[in-house]
This record gives sequence, C-alpha cells and structure tokens, in this order.
Amino acid sequence: MRIAFGIVNLFPGGGLQRDCLEIAKLVGSRGHDVTIYAENVSSDFKMDGLSVVMLPNGRRTNHRKQLQFAIDFRREAGAQCDLVVGFDKLLGLDVLYCADPSMQSRLGREPYLKLLPRYRTYAGIEQDCFGASRSTTTILLSQSQLLDYWESWGTESQRMYLLPPTLSASRRRPEYRSNGARQTMRDALDFADDTWVWLTTGVQPKTKGTDRVVAALAQFPDAQLLIAGMHETDKPARKLAALARRLGVASRVTWLGHREDMAEIMAASDLLLHPSRYDTTGTVILEAVVNGLPTIATAACGYASHVTAAQAGMVIPEPFNQQLFEAAIGAAREPAVRAAWSAAGRAYGQRAGLSEGRWCAAQIILAAAQDKHPELVDAAGIGLVPTGDELQFDISTLQPAQDSDWADYFRAGASPDGLR
Repeated sequence: MRIAFGIVNLFPGGGLQRDCLEIAKLVGSRGHDVTIYAENVSSDFKMDGLSVVMLPNGRRTNHRKQLQFAIDFRREAGAQCDLVVGFDKLLGLDVLYCADPSMQSRLGREPYLKLLPRYRTYAGIEQDCFGASRSTTTILLSQSQLLDYWESWGTESQRMYLLPPTLSASRRRPEYRSNGARQTMRDALDFADDTWVWLTTGVQPKTKGTDRVVAALAQFPDAQLLIAGMHETDKPARKLAALARRLGVASRVTWLGHREDMAEIMAASDLLLHPSRYDTTGTVILEAVVNGLPTIATAACGYASHVTAAQAGMVIPEPFNQQLFEAAIGAAREPAVRAAWSAAGRAYGQRAGLSEGRWCAAQIILAAAQDKHPELVDAAGIGLVPTGDELQFDISTLQPAQDSDWADYFRAGASPDGLR
C-alpha cells in the first residue's frame, strides 16, 4: 500500500518528529511504501532513507501555514495514497497521531480567544479530526489529553486509542552511570567529579519552563546547568540567554544544541529539571527515570506520573509555585536522596510496556489500512497487520470503555499501560 504521513515541520531533536520517523520505519517494514510530507524540513534533518516530499507554502503565520499545508497535503496525498496519516492535526485524515492539547478545550476555558483567527483556525482543523460523526481514527498519548478531546467534541470512543509509552529502547542506558561513560562525558564537558550538574531540554523554552530553571539557578550558586536542544544564539533561546545574563548565571549555563548522545548526557548529569507549563507526555522525563537520572517535573506533564510511580524524584503540583520548585531542588542537593531516586528509576525501567507505544501506533495504522482496503489481503490470507509471534502489542486491549462510562473511567485513573 501507499501510505502518506503528514507533519508540518521536520527538525532534529523533536519528540514528535522522532515518533513520525520511527513509526514510518515500522510501517515500511511491513512492505508498504511510506512517504512523509512536510511543509518545512530543517537542513540538518536526517532522512534515514525515508522518502520525504516538501509542500512549502510561504504563509507567514503558523496557523495559516498549518491550514494551507493541510489543504495541500489532502490534495497531494489523497490523490496518490491509499491511507493518509497526520502527525499534526490536518484535514481529511484516516488516522491522526496527536501529540497536542485540545484547542477546543482551551477555548472552553478562555472563550475570548475565539475572537482571534489563530484560535478559530486551529479549532476548525481540530473539529475535522475529532468532531462527532467524523471518521478519523485518533491516537492519543496521555489520559488527560484524551479526556479533554472527548469532552470537547464527543468523539466516538471506538475512534480513540491511548498509547502506552513511546520510550525508545535504544535510549535506555542506565549502565552509563557506572561503566565509565559518566566520567568520560563529564571530562568532555569540563566538570569535576563533585560538580552538581542539572540538565534541562527542549526547543520551546517558554512551554518547557526553561526560564523557571534559569531563575532557580540563581538560588544555587554551586550548580551548573546543561540546556540540550538549543544554542544560545537560536531565536527561541535569545530571551532565555538574556535572562541568564541579567541574573548573573550565564557563566554557569552550557548550551548543548541538538544532541543524539542524550543517554551519555543524562549519565553525566545529577538532576533533570522539566518544569513544563504543558507537555502532553514529556518523553525526556521517562528517559531520565529509566536511566537513573533523578527528576523533578511538573504535574502539567503527562509522563510525570512515571516519576511518582517509580519514586524517582518529585512532581510539582499545579498551579506552579517557584518557591516549591526550588525547595524540591534543595532536597535533591543531598547525595543520598539522589542515589535512592536513581536506584528506584533504574529498577522501574525494567518493567514491561515502557517501549511499546510506537509499535502499537504502527499496528493501529495498519489495522486502519486493512479496514479501509480489505481487498488488499492477498490470496494466501496474509493481512496488513502482524499476527502470531509478530504481534508486539495486542491493540484490542486498547479499546476504550463505553461512552457512558468514559468520564468516570478516566477520573478514576485508568492504567497508563493502555485501556482495558
């Protein structure tokens, strides 16, 4: 089959971008022809042998750019491909892999935003995917995110799937903290053995709360901060760099830019700080936990629940309080506390189910393809969906509860390993 994946931006370091590429490879491994369509592709983005088609439109604002790309993608991919999959909310999708919060839910809380074309445009595109009686199969990444969409649009439950975590098994390297990799990376970063090293990541500093980390750094003069994902001169980082200079901490901040050796960076660090204002998942949180890196995150992150479950750090409740955040960091100053959190995280990383999300997403996509084109099952009876020993994750276990039970089911706290 010819299967199209659509995503507005492809750039290195983005979690959604990694998911898009890895799921494309999994679907392609079943013998299908997968093409990724994007409005913009960063010059340093590695295609990894995948077919990528650019559909640039030159629109100046983000919402107009996404709308025009949605129109172009529907026209181009719809005419040439058997199945159309979005990794951003687009138009006419068969399947949506959704990593974003619900715009309609936000408009319900802040109705004045409906006056702005930006929010009306995003909500309109969202309705095409989630509105009642639509046909798009939707893949969600956290319970709170899924509940927001269901409450906002009344989406039929049989069209909604909640994934288990999308942790890459290759990024779990807890042994790096003890096999010499930690010391090698600390030497490369010019840190002494006893230097207290913080790590924070992200390409959207406002959303990820990086300003909160820089502000906290001013209260801990013995700490050094690594910022992965940005260079100081990057446009999104300029205000943050100015804040660091204003607070007198710029000399204690190391800008790493995009790095593929994050397991080594985590091994060299003593504490992950992820005080995000919103994060559907926050995959870096789970990566840190299973790699034995003590973690402090906000409850606004979907994967913050893993910090609590593993007892591998602390979760700051909402609404956010900077003093409480700094108090948590102060508690993590004690080496014995960090050692206990680290050991608990490494043990938690041995649990099954933490790396099945992408496999599961690929199977949902393939199941949608088979439902749409049952005639493509060959004469030998071999379908599009893996069977028997090939089946990595039984997607039938992800079918949600009945609509009438939906809200109570999630408020009661469903298992993060999938809906049953």
